[in-house]
Amino acid sequence: MKTVFILYHSYELEGCDETKLIGAYSTKEQAELAIIRLKDKNGFKYRPDAFEISQHELDQDNWKEGFSTMTNIQVKNKNDTWITVEAECLPDNLYQIWELNENKLLGEFKHLDIVECEEKDNDLFAVKLVSKSDIQPSNNS
Repeated sequence: MKTVFILYHSYELEGCDETKLIGAYSTKEQAELAIIRLKDKNGFKYRPDAFEISQHELDQDNWKEGFSTMTNIQVKNKNDTWITVEAECLPDNLYQIWELNENKLLGEFKHLDIVECEEKDNDLFAVKLVSKSDIQPSNNS
């Protein structure tokens, strides 16, 4: 099997991952030479230890599962006060609640419910229960 060596420059900045794909190389040695060429360049020189080389076989899927983008949303509990729960971001401002630990304390919206949210003061608030049959598949999936 043929392999390729992928070179990244990856680090965390203000709580966000910053990753740059530098290139794909036929050998690990070629990827290491690229690091030598780049480590003194602007940006890279401030984080010289942030280079990463990963080896991949060609014509193979390296990400075999799907993925979810998660965020926090506000839902009302049984006491009619807002609490924070984790939710999966879906298309069209919809979110699926993922809350097992405090589910029994939740009010109208519960674990696995799909809700529409409104943004207020940089927070998302669940305002409407959405039927799964109302959700249209995204063309960007």
